[in-house]
Amino acid sequence: MKEITIEDKAEKKGTEKIIKELHQIALDFKELETEKEILEITLKAAENLLNFNLCNILFVKEEKFVSAASSSEFEEEKRSISDTSIAAKTYNEKRSFIIDDLQNHPEALSVKSIYKSALSIPIGRYGVFQAAAPDKNFFTENDLELAEILISHFTAALDRVYAQDKITEQKKYLSTVLKAIPEIIILLDKEGNYLNILTSDSDDLVDAKDKLIGKNVKNILPKNIADKYLKYCKMVYQEEKQKSFDYRLNIKGQEKYFDVIFSPVTSKEKKDKIIVSTIRNITELKINENQLKKQKIYFEQLFNNSTEAIVLLDNDFRVLKINKKFELLFGFKESELLNKNLDDFLLPDDFIKKGREYTKKVKNDEKVEAESIRKTKSGGKINVYLQGFPIKLVDGQIGIYALYKDITERKKKEKQIQYLSFHDEMTGLYNRRYFENELNRLNSSRKYPITIVIGDLDELKMVNDTYGHKKGDEYIINAADILKSTARAEDVVSRIGGDEFAVILPTTNQKEAESFCLRIQKNIEKFNQDKDLIKPLSISLGFEVMKEDGHQSLSKVFNKADQKMYINKRRKYNKTSY
Repeated sequence: MKEITIEDKAEKKGTEKIIKELHQIALDFKELETEKEILEITLKAAENLLNFNLCNILFVKEEKFVSAASSSEFEEEKRSISDTSIAAKTYNEKRSFIIDDLQNHPEALSVKSIYKSALSIPIGRYGVFQAAAPDKNFFTENDLELAEILISHFTAALDRVYAQDKITEQKKYLSTVLKAIPEIIILLDKEGNYLNILTSDSDDLVDAKDKLIGKNVKNILPKNIADKYLKYCKMVYQEEKQKSFDYRLNIKGQEKYFDVIFSPVTSKEKKDKIIVSTIRNITELKINENQLKKQKIYFEQLFNNSTEAIVLLDNDFRVLKINKKFELLFGFKESELLNKNLDDFLLPDDFIKKGREYTKKVKNDEKVEAESIRKTKSGGKINVYLQGFPIKLVDGQIGIYALYKDITERKKKEKQIQYLSFHDEMTGLYNRRYFENELNRLNSSRKYPITIVIGDLDELKMVNDTYGHKKGDEYIINAADILKSTARAEDVVSRIGGDEFAVILPTTNQKEAESFCLRIQKNIEKFNQDKDLIKPLSISLGFEVMKEDGHQSLSKVFNKADQKMYINKRRKYNKTSY
């Protein structure tokens, strides 16, 4: 186990302190209202807290990077986010980088020669944060993690401010028909006193209207909510800008959610400003929002942790999202396939036509289930069970949901089972079952004349009894190899018994059959000459030819060939030539 040194403890303690300070900065961000303030605090924290020499915050404006804030002066031209640069790569791939040798990095822009290393972090959809240092290999993974924490708080603050600005822009209005709208309209002064309440429905009020008017919010609402009311009333009064926040309130034993917008209005009668708070019941919206969040979490968990490869596609079969299993199965990262046609990457050349047919069916609102072949990034081919489902909403189909299951091992086992069901395990020749199936099939074929050759090893029992069955098996295997090498590709060579073989020769006449048997015997003789055997390999053969005009069946032809084989075997024992 590695010993933890004093330096390690000090570094860890220092990191923990920085993280705590970063957390405090995140809290400070919540009080900021402008982009400028957020930029200033972020830059200050990067310089003073993280000890970065040079920092630069780039925002994307009209597809170009623009420096929004910098710790020193930059003379930097606007660059497109599509250019080859560290910033572009960071922004487009949405991931951080450490560059140990900035001057020799091919994607680095022209920078001052004093800066030798850098780090680059994406700022959500807004841009890129970059820091540089005068030494190579200056930045560590710890620096990157701390900087990413800071930038995550920075991004969240921007999200909030921009969202707040959007709400403010969208809600710059004062309706003259206040009672006709569903919101509660409450007129307040800068001290938070109720001046008037306008609403057609009092169910969302904590008390009757006449009991509320003239009182202060701090005497009506819970302290945490009242404090915010008072804070925003003063801010709106002074700044003449809209402010808003959400809160939860228990009204008559029921939990309700509200959104309140504070707007400044000048009163002609009093020649002074008043605050109009527009309160909207968003309980149903919150409930639906929470349900959607849960559903999204459930979906993400099911999607990412599925044991099957899943891909989401648009109606043009372009990739929108893939899960981890998909990346593992096919070898592609999501960034490599995003917005690209999936068929261009997964379909092997000999499956393009069929694969396009499947795609067309799913695009036409049909479900597809099939077993097929797909290729991986490395070019390998795998057997898959695929399913394609149209994704439909009320307005129609919006995309495609496709699943892939790797069935390569199952297919291998099926092939193996199929092979074993028709092949002799010892010799690899066809077995008796396959041989008999071929006899039945060829009975109705037109491959006349058809010859059947029967072969039986000589004196195998003596070899087994004298030298053991293992030695006898070697003779069987050797005989099988000779028969197979002598036969043509279309011939059916089978082992139909312990030491008995049968060969079907389609379109083979009497003379050709005799020649085939002679070749076997010559090949056996050559084998015996080349091998130092305890006993020469010997086989007795017999054949019969079924002619086109014959009326006998192949089973009878088989029997006659078998009989001739035994006649030849007896002749051999009687030292009669074949």
